[in-house]
Amino acid sequence: MIEYIRGVLADKEISRIAVEAAGVGYSVAIPLSTYEKLPDAGKEVKVFIHYHMREDDVSLYGFAAKSEREVFRHLITVNSIGPKVAMGIMSGISIENLATYVNTGNTAGLKKIPGVGAKTAERIIVELKGKLGMYASAGTATLSQPSIKIASGKATRQDEAFAAMMSLGYNDKQVAKAITRVEQEIGKDAPIEEWIRMALQVI
Repeated sequence: MIEYIRGVLADKEISRIAVEAAGVGYSVAIPLSTYEKLPDAGKEVKVFIHYHMREDDVSLYGFAAKSEREVFRHLITVNSIGPKVAMGIMSGISIENLATYVNTGNTAGLKKIPGVGAKTAERIIVELKGKLGMYASAGTATLSQPSIKIASGKATRQDEAFAAMMSLGYNDKQVAKAITRVEQEIGKDAPIEEWIRMALQVI
């Protein structure tokens, strides 16, 4: 079992990083909350690892804090929630606010998280209520609005937002439709986090 990986951050994307440790490059999937805490490429990084193995796949999921990894592990115990869906949930809401929604039975709040429908919200509450108490927020839960900074190069804001949404598991048709709607309401030079926030609202 891998507890964590410490090494040089060789490459980083919104949903995945490459960490070189002892001459080995590890590909690690990450949520947006971890992306925000990453140093620049070339610097040392430490990520806590969940090792996921299936018959046809072995994947590493990385988190900036143990608490995020524990919530992820709780989520994937819920019926019909796999690692990909769990990562999407953790990219859309903080663990404190997620715990608050679960512990208060707030189905409506959970359904606001991108990718979570009514049945999934109900399952999360039934199967996790009482298990996330230590992470609950004392205040009112709100959806997270991650501050994402992407090295754009020649890519347009539309390109960056499209790539970010695809990395969260949406299909290209859903994303293209959402980005088109956002284009009609936002300036082309608006911050990338604003593009993503609006796209998540309309998808």
